[in-house]
Amino acid sequence: MCIRDRRRVHGNTKKMKIFIILFVIGFACAVRKALDLYTSLTEECIESIKKAGINYLIVRCYMNVGMADPRCGDNLEEAAGAGLYADVYIYPCPSCGNPAKQVIETIEAVGNRRAGIYWVIMENVQWSEDRNANRVFLTIMVDELTKRGKKVGIFSNEFLWGLIVGQEWSNFSRFPLWHKRNDGQPACTAFKPFGGWTTYILKQYAVSDLCGSSYYDT
Repeated sequence: MCIRDRRRVHGNTKKMKIFIILFVIGFACAVRKALDLYTSLTEECIESIKKAGINYLIVRCYMNVGMADPRCGDNLEEAAGAGLYADVYIYPCPSCGNPAKQVIETIEAVGNRRAGIYWVIMENVQWSEDRNANRVFLTIMVDELTKRGKKVGIFSNEFLWGLIVGQEWSNFSRFPLWHKRNDGQPACTAFKPFGGWTTYILKQYAVSDLCGSSYYDT
């Protein structure tokens, strides 16, 4: 996560994604490592994570096959027990319909476990060619999250956002952006505004083999 001041994956894929969080204060970036998790958080993996200096996770809690991730609750509990901070992410299933229900099922999977931001993954999987329909789906999902008192973030990039809802659509620029970039640079880098965002707080930037095949983010 590249933070200025302050995944994803389909079905049963057993991988993790790594990223770096860059806290930017003034003109300086402070780097913090983190992990995007969508497999079981085992003791062995926790040990590897800590050895790598990682203390922050984003745990998948909804899958794009249209169901909550059954590992969500256990992974959040393991993270808390290991002293790791955790956000969660939703990989929507647009073709399944009923975005509010997908949010409710995610929240139920999280339960009373500690979770920070609920990141909504905006990638070109199962979205309609009708951008207006996609806007409606995303709006219902985000509204349901905010109505239930959850912090919201968006994962996307200029190309994906434009493909799914249109680059000019800026209804959710008030929420933090997790930027899919994959530029191999573990640092805050130049950003081309889209969707009303002028910066990002988190950047996916490269592949890693920590705890299996993964992605780095900044």
